[in-house]
Amino acid sequence: MADSLIDPQNLIQELGVAGLNHFSNEYYKRLHDPGIPLGKPFSMISQSPQLLVRLGLMLESLRLTPGIKVLDFGSSPCSISKALWQMGYSVIATDVSEEALRLGESLFNDYPIPNQPPCSWETRLFDGHSLRLKAEEVDRIICFDAFHHVPNQEEIVHEFYRVLRNGGTIVLNEPFGLHSTKPASQMEMREYKVLENDMDMTALKSLFCEAGFREPTFKVAANPEYIMSCEEWQTCRTGEISNRMANALSQFQQNSSVFYFQKGKALNDSRQAEGLAHELEISVSKLAFKVGVPQKIQVSFRNVGESRWIDKNGGHVGTVNFASRILDYNSKDILADNSRFRIPNEMDPGDHFSGEISVPLSISQPGTYWLKFDLISEEVCWFETLGSKAVLVEIKVEA
Repeated sequence: MADSLIDPQNLIQELGVAGLNHFSNEYYKRLHDPGIPLGKPFSMISQSPQLLVRLGLMLESLRLTPGIKVLDFGSSPCSISKALWQMGYSVIATDVSEEALRLGESLFNDYPIPNQPPCSWETRLFDGHSLRLKAEEVDRIICFDAFHHVPNQEEIVHEFYRVLRNGGTIVLNEPFGLHSTKPASQMEMREYKVLENDMDMTALKSLFCEAGFREPTFKVAANPEYIMSCEEWQTCRTGEISNRMANALSQFQQNSSVFYFQKGKALNDSRQAEGLAHELEISVSKLAFKVGVPQKIQVSFRNVGESRWIDKNGGHVGTVNFASRILDYNSKDILADNSRFRIPNEMDPGDHFSGEISVPLSISQPGTYWLKFDLISEEVCWFETLGSKAVLVEIKVEA
């Protein structure tokens, strides 16, 4: 007689969080070929194209910028973590399996990449209850085909909310429907005690929204077996959708879905130009300098844009500084980088700074010049190029 179906809820009651963690670790210890999980998504030949499509949709949802900090939840042996790091994002890989993270560390250490990203990576073991992160430590969270393995989903959703920054995003790719009854899922639960939960979007939406997240948004693609004819392609470009395309879109969602939740309003930061704007006031219109002697001025600026200004970043990109440039009296640049003053803390839209700043002068030739004051997002742009008004102060330099 065939074995009866294993109910994932019974497996949770039987093993609990600690037991499931143990068998997850044993699963990776028993691997005959660690190269398959280490090489994902490229090592699974038949699934690789669709996995890459889904990963691309997930990355697009995250609105990633250089140096941003991403939590890879349920990272397994860190294949996605390493890809994120190689793309220039700081990444924290976390998993309940110590063995999976050990394999992941070997993936980082033993398989070098052509470039050395100016950002960090690390692994942190997850106990199944509390993420080893500070409140609002990460900018984004990615969860690729991992959340349906979580037995205590409500508890972990609250942890997601705690560690994610306001304005941040969590993106997931998960199976839906009767996932637990599929032969592969039953085998995993029977042979390896790996939890294969059934996912319900109504329940999932409720969990995330009760924790404080906004309602989910979905990324859409077509089933990989769907191929357009030239006629369908021409019709699609006019805005009409064929029944075959509608079915292919539906099938994509039936197998598994890519979806994301926002913590508060989506908020970009100064690592990209879009949304940067300031109001800037300088207390004086003229200054007299002696060579080698800095001057103190009263400065006031406000974030009137739609992006957060960051004050630090491992890769330097996007940190905001109050800066000055030296122009001759005909308004031609002499020195583009005369001075920098880093904002003392991050500034969200509406935040204001006012204080006294010491301004050095990096020229020694006496004469009359202009100091142009502006804010700069390092390696991104001067705010003036986006429409903010810089301030000119006339200076006289004496020997």
